[in-house]
Amino acid sequence: MKTVKRIAAVLLAVMLMAPAAVNAAAPSVTKTSIKNKKANATVTYNKKNQTPTIVTINGKKLVVGKDCVIVGKKKKNAGKYILTVKGIGNYSGETEVVFTIKKAKQVIKTSVDQKAYKASALKKSKKKFALKPKAVSKKFTYTVKGKKAKKYISVNKKGKVTIKKGIKKGIYKVVIKTKATKNHKAGKKTVRIIIK
Repeated sequence: MKTVKRIAAVLLAVMLMAPAAVNAAAPSVTKTSIKNKKANATVTYNKKNQTPTIVTINGKKLVVGKDCVIVGKKKKNAGKYILTVKGIGNYSGETEVVFTIKKAKQVIKTSVDQKAYKASALKKSKKKFALKPKAVSKKFTYTVKGKKAKKYISVNKKGKVTIKKGIKKGIYKVVIKTKATKNHKAGKKTVRIIIK
């Protein structure tokens, strides 16, 4: 009976010692400091208020919400802003982040992307059609590409295209451009005129 009690006592002592040994062996986690480190983040304008989802600090990408948090109000318009980023999880400290919102691409929509006519239909009469461009910017410029094309094709300020009679077979191009705005880049679109 005494032997059984001694064995039980030894087992109990071993069990009590095991957690302590494990805890002693576990290394302490060293957090990486981001204090005063160079940081930047970039997104593209999307009509909404935004803050970064990824911050690059000293060349390493940190995920917002997992590795760090952003302190500061959300921003909407294109430009550069200064926000504060604080480390969490495996990171500690805080630093300033240069937050850039890039201008979005400006898309120009037109009533047609391409227009086709038979050369025979243009031997005796001219043809007209309207481009009706739409974009964030309301002002447009029109350019007919090529000397031969300019002889037969013209576009007025309202975007109405006139194709003169006698035009030869080929592919002609009208380039539409619009200037950049506060939040959008300059826009450009080419409409083709095919004479078969």
